[in-house]
Amino acid sequence: MPAMSLRLRGAVFIAMAMFVLGLVAAAGGLILNARHAALAESEAQVTRFSAGAEAALNRALLGLDVLLASTDDMIDLWRVREPRPDPAFVGQLLRNAARQNILVRTVVLLDARRTVVASSDAIGARVPTELPTGFFDEVMSQSVPTLALSAPTVSFASSERVLYAARPIRSEDGERLVAVLQVPVSMLVAVLAQGADIPGLEVTFERGRGDLIIGSSSRGEARGRARVSPLGDDTAATSAWGQPARLSGVPALVVARPILYPGLWVSSSLPEAAALARWRVERNAIVAVAALLAATVLAAGGFAMAYLGRMNRARNDIARSKATLEQALGSIVSGFVLLDPRYRVLQWNRRFEEIFPWLKDMMVVGLPFRDVLEATVRYHLPEADEAGRREWVEQRLLQQRNPRGTHEQMLPNGHFIQITERSTPEGGLMITYHDVTELRRASAEIESLAFYDLLTGLPNRRLLLDRLHQALATAQRSRQFGALLFLDLDHFKTLNDTQGHEVGDMLLQQVAVRLRGCVRAADTVARLGGDEFVVMLCDLSHDRDEAASLARRIGEKILHAIAQPYQLHQQVHHNTCSIGATVFGDARQTAADLLKQADIAMYQVKAQRGNALCFFDPQMQVVISQRAQLESDLQAAIAANQFVLYYQPQFSRSGKVIGAEGLLRWQHPERGLLSPGHFIAVAEESELIVPIGQWVLRTACAQLAAWSRDPRLAHVHIAVNVSARQFRHPDFVASVVDALNHAGVRPHLLELELTESLVLDNVDDSVAKMHLLRTKGVRFSVDDFGTGYSSLAYLTRLPLHQLKIDQSFVRNLGARPTDDVIVQTIIGMARNLELEVIAEGVETEDQRAFLERYGCDLFQGYLFARPMPVEELQTQYGDRAGGAAA
Repeated sequence: MPAMSLRLRGAVFIAMAMFVLGLVAAAGGLILNARHAALAESEAQVTRFSAGAEAALNRALLGLDVLLASTDDMIDLWRVREPRPDPAFVGQLLRNAARQNILVRTVVLLDARRTVVASSDAIGARVPTELPTGFFDEVMSQSVPTLALSAPTVSFASSERVLYAARPIRSEDGERLVAVLQVPVSMLVAVLAQGADIPGLEVTFERGRGDLIIGSSSRGEARGRARVSPLGDDTAATSAWGQPARLSGVPALVVARPILYPGLWVSSSLPEAAALARWRVERNAIVAVAALLAATVLAAGGFAMAYLGRMNRARNDIARSKATLEQALGSIVSGFVLLDPRYRVLQWNRRFEEIFPWLKDMMVVGLPFRDVLEATVRYHLPEADEAGRREWVEQRLLQQRNPRGTHEQMLPNGHFIQITERSTPEGGLMITYHDVTELRRASAEIESLAFYDLLTGLPNRRLLLDRLHQALATAQRSRQFGALLFLDLDHFKTLNDTQGHEVGDMLLQQVAVRLRGCVRAADTVARLGGDEFVVMLCDLSHDRDEAASLARRIGEKILHAIAQPYQLHQQVHHNTCSIGATVFGDARQTAADLLKQADIAMYQVKAQRGNALCFFDPQMQVVISQRAQLESDLQAAIAANQFVLYYQPQFSRSGKVIGAEGLLRWQHPERGLLSPGHFIAVAEESELIVPIGQWVLRTACAQLAAWSRDPRLAHVHIAVNVSARQFRHPDFVASVVDALNHAGVRPHLLELELTESLVLDNVDDSVAKMHLLRTKGVRFSVDDFGTGYSSLAYLTRLPLHQLKIDQSFVRNLGARPTDDVIVQTIIGMARNLELEVIAEGVETEDQRAFLERYGCDLFQGYLFARPMPVEELQTQYGDRAGGAAA
């Protein structure tokens, strides 16, 4: 141990020294690179600025030169004026020209004697006296006219520094004149500086021979010096570090560029101190960070030395503790797995391998627990696909990330394993596996004895009462009605007495099987004892009458199932039962009260010789009897052909009848003519709507065939409503095609009206059926459009011809703004989808005018015509029929 500790200490010292040396080298290199980068960035910045300054000054001087040269044209204008030249006229021309250039303050024309010939303003009279000495003679002596610039001087008129630009021109009599303009130095300084923000930058406008025209720095304009070191007459731009700055003379980067006019230069000087200002801050920061890191390394080295000593002592303690832990883990009866914070296996015991023998050969330290789960799922779900197995693994991993104590898992061999997961202080996971198979089997047996009937396996009275209490509480919250059916076998005592209890038990077992087959999985079938059974039906409907009707149907289904023959040993036996029923959910009732009510109703059936069903509430019995009678009457009406079709015409804008909607009526032998509202709900529930719908289709097609022989009505179509049950029937398409073929009519004259909810209930099935019929020529309309929750994505998939605006919106036109907007939206959407629009329920002229104003094509309602027999339609509207909307 001492030798190893010495080697480690030496390694720590060497590492510290190498790190500090490397840190110093890295810091030095970083500082040098930062300095080079700062100089390069500054040079690029100054070069870009110099190019911009050169371009700006060239534009400014060129503008001045053009203005001076244009005075020739002003002289020409002066010459053509009659009878005598007017200096005021030329002054006006000069004033207009001066206003075109924001740099120019004053423009004057001087003759050879320095007399003002014309001036743009009154200040021009002072210009001859303010011109620098020798400047006028220099301009007059030019052999080739060119722009000349003076040195800056102070204007007596404005007390500001100005310079003059001049150019010789010719007069009308050949005498040489001088055009002079005054420019404020501050304006040229602004052009030269361009608003640049480069700390320490010095900018000069100078002559090559060393005359300083304008100088500007961060301290302002340089007014106290007139000369700088000459740049010479070389026309090549220069750029170099280490040159004296043009104004301050300190070492700097100097970029000098000649401008458009010979002998004139623009120079930019950036002192090295200014260029490296930000670099010095970075250098100091690098040095500070390097020093801090070096101190940290030295401190860490000191701690490492102390730690090495403690680590040697702890190593022996850990080895002893590990041996003790392995002995303890091997002796516990539960499986054990310890995972690190990354959910990799750290430790496990022999019992874990006994519980999961398929993992024995793959368990190693560091194995990801995901691999353990992926190996396990192949035994847990041998028939599952890869997606199912992957989902199982992800759920187990999610459960581990949020451990919630104890849960159970059943192994393929039938054993129940209780799994407990607890987080460790280090962020890992400790999992224990305890085999609780025997405990669960004992619990299941106790529960079966306590809550289930031994003979039939059905829930007994105790479990029934518990579930009934829960069902009553749930019904109060959800306002869903349920029902309780009390069932007693007829003449069971006679069977027991004559054939023996063994045969009676066989009958009870078979009855239990049949009862379970008559109800849903969520319902409860219980045996109270003897031959008494109870069926509890939950969540039947929000409507009490409908719940009672559904309970009656299930009861009748049970009566029919119980009445089927039984095979008892070698003997066929027939048996019936009596059923008492009661509905629960609308008032506070106890389970005992419900059982009593159903029992009383059952004995009422017994009093009437059994094999029937009776409800406890007499009034409800009346309602159910009426619905049953109505269903029976409907069946008779279908057989006796008591239905008729009324037709409500559909009109175009021009008033032509272009179609009619077929509306079902029932000519009841006792109650007279009934509208669909009196019987359609019962027809839907009893599925009689399918044969009724087929009759409507056949009748409508037969009427179309009859109209095809009448030239007035040959183009009139008939719209027929299709119910959801009828549309979903497997033979719906075939029944429509058969009706069309049997009548021999053109399919496009038949229009099927479907509701939004019907179409969107199963879009793929709806689209398939509609396309099949559309290829035959049948047209489709969406009835009651706007009352559902249509999706435009689905609407565009449907082969529609027409949208029908629901009468609930039409009724409120002009009275409810939201309905106005909805109707306008429906019409606009239909036009975009190239669909016809028909409004139903039009009852007033204002409604018709509103609809027509927003582009509605067709109309239907009492304003135009009520539903009527076909003979009346043919008589009243036959001459107004037409083939298309006008």
